[in-house]
Amino acid sequence: MTKTLQDLIDESIFISTEYQARLAELTGDSEWSVDFSAPSFTLSSDDSVALSPYLLGTESESRGSWIWSWQELGHFPDSVVSAAIQAREAGSQHGISELTTDELVLEDGLARRLTLATKAVTGIYAHYPVQAGAGVRAWLLLDGDLLELEAPTVNRMGRVMAQALQTGTAVNHLKAVDSYARLRGAHIEWDTEATAVITATDGALRLWFDEGKISGIEPAEPTVDADELNRCAAHAASLREQMRSERSEVERIAASEAAQHSAAREEAAAREAAEREEAAARQAEAEAAAQREAEQEAREEAARAERKAAEREAAEREAREAEEVEGTTTTDRVYTDVSDPYDQDPRDDAQPGRVTTGSFDDAVVADEFEQIETEEVQEAPATTERETVEVEETEESHEAYKPAAFRVAGEAPDLEAEREEAEHAPKKETKEKKGFFSRFFGL
Repeated sequence: MTKTLQDLIDESIFISTEYQARLAELTGDSEWSVDFSAPSFTLSSDDSVALSPYLLGTESESRGSWIWSWQELGHFPDSVVSAAIQAREAGSQHGISELTTDELVLEDGLARRLTLATKAVTGIYAHYPVQAGAGVRAWLLLDGDLLELEAPTVNRMGRVMAQALQTGTAVNHLKAVDSYARLRGAHIEWDTEATAVITATDGALRLWFDEGKISGIEPAEPTVDADELNRCAAHAASLREQMRSERSEVERIAASEAAQHSAAREEAAAREAAEREEAAARQAEAEAAAQREAEQEAREEAARAERKAAEREAAEREAREAEEVEGTTTTDRVYTDVSDPYDQDPRDDAQPGRVTTGSFDDAVVADEFEQIETEEVQEAPATTERETVEVEETEESHEAYKPAAFRVAGEAPDLEAEREEAEHAPKKETKEKKGFFSRFFGL
């Protein structure tokens, strides 16, 4: 027989309300602390109040979802997540997707509904929502001897049902009343679907139903004796023990799955580490290749620059050699760094020099010019009337008037040869005083 999530909620709603009242009596307004490694749930005001916590899941407002604690086992002890796995197994048995889907979109009241449904399949009926972070709340089931309820009475059961109905959580009241009576160890007898009588140690109650909803409650005569009530209490205890034993089996399932999940996480971590190492190696190789390429490019660039410099130097040398004339110095070799040496601004490092000037005596200059004019007048007849004057040329006179050797522009003067020629040349005997221009120009 399959069930729905609401069926499980209806089965646990009344007994859950009674256990929550008992938990409130124990804790009051005291602060609490939870330790999943122990595991334990304790009160700060009274450390003797120690209960066993079972983590069902968390609801996150920022994430907008509910996540079951069995989604990734191995992070908590097996006993802590056993109730959540028990809910998952029941959900798989009855086809309830809310209990078998690891993460659900968060809706108003979803966490409480999932918690109530889990109570119906685990037999743990007290819960406590704890703040686990900003916008995150963890839902726990709590169990322990201190939460055990006293024998049922119709007065208490009537108050609990009236309180639970005010929440509007129950839908099928017939199912809710029948489950509550059986789980509490009370006796319930159905006359028709419209009426039922609950018998407890202090009396009986008749409940009236209209279209599946409780429409009235009134006192009634007990329908069974004490022996039957004892059998009902024993049956209720056996139901709780059966669910507790199922939870022990679930813990073994949790341990096995936790080992698988841990191995999967370790494998994934190792794979991620290997991928990171491989990526780092590829990155290092790429960087090394880029470095080698950059160095090779730098070497090639340096070689190209060196070749260009050598070619430029060779071209300049060839140009200089083509323009050089032996015995001369051209301005391009004097002013190698400028294109027009005569149209330049003064150098920044130019140092001031000294220029000296002098003048000739006017009497000396006049005497020189007078002597030159006298010589020209005396020699004029000999040069203008060549055809009537017989000049006897001798070897000596020929040598005396032989034109001086001349040089081609660009040839270096042979000073030693000129000195030897001057020593062996015949000396012209004259006592004429040479003038200024004759001395200056070497005439």
